[in-house]
Amino acid sequence: MLKGFFEKDSLWVKSVFILFIPLFFSILLLGLNFGVVAVFDITDKVMTLKLAQLFSATGMFICASFALAYLFSRNVRQFLSFRKPSGMALVLAILSMWAAVPAINLIGDLNNQISFPEALKSVEEILRAYEEAIEVEIRKFLLTSTFDGLLLNLLIMAVIPAFGEELLFRGVIQNSLAKNLTNKVLAVWITAFLFSAIHLQFYGFIPRLLLGAYFGYLLIWSKSIWVPIAAHFTNNATIVLFYFFVKEKNSGFDPERIGTTDSPLWILWIIGSVLLFMLFTAVIWRSRKVDE
Repeated sequence: MLKGFFEKDSLWVKSVFILFIPLFFSILLLGLNFGVVAVFDITDKVMTLKLAQLFSATGMFICASFALAYLFSRNVRQFLSFRKPSGMALVLAILSMWAAVPAINLIGDLNNQISFPEALKSVEEILRAYEEAIEVEIRKFLLTSTFDGLLLNLLIMAVIPAFGEELLFRGVIQNSLAKNLTNKVLAVWITAFLFSAIHLQFYGFIPRLLLGAYFGYLLIWSKSIWVPIAAHFTNNATIVLFYFFVKEKNSGFDPERIGTTDSPLWILWIIGSVLLFMLFTAVIWRSRKVDE
């Protein structure tokens, strides 16, 4: 009886549900996580953190998205944009993410160099200490030498975030905003801002903002949630795979520095990155125009 019950309500009413339902499911599944840890007597700190991340993200993003879609629409699949994607759009979305790596690295490096005024230096120190602590935890997550560990990392850091975050941000939030705002571009950028802000990392805010906007445009152009999911998965999975196959082997090659100003021939990397990204994006956009 609740299916589509809030379909005609205002964006403000829906915003309340968008704010609290993900929190509810996150807490609910974290409780389940504690039960699993206790029953199986899991004492490894990193494993407990990974399980907490797995359960929390599943609740906050995946369960909450389906619950919200159920309350906001009588057609859940249509509301979340579960439309069969174009094979070409999927392939080009994946290729565009690989092409964008040098440019993303450069933007992230420039974002990391932002310095606060002297009066706010204490705030800057707190933010940097916080993000360094997060970086340490992420590296602990990525540190594995087994194939099983790699698969678990891909699940926790690529599959769940790509599927869940796209469902919530592009499927629920952006689609809800687009239905209530006359400007779809505004819906894309508001959603991208929220997407970046929820990660609580100031020194990674700009590249995440731009990635979030790109995922939003991919949804508009393709009309299928699977296309931004594919791009998001590619971005995250590439990092996990690089750490496993390259960085952990101490080869001296650091893919996270490609395109930054301290890397060899960085200008050429950036020019090639931008040109390829624009080419792939233009083809996706043109395919969208032909479909319409």
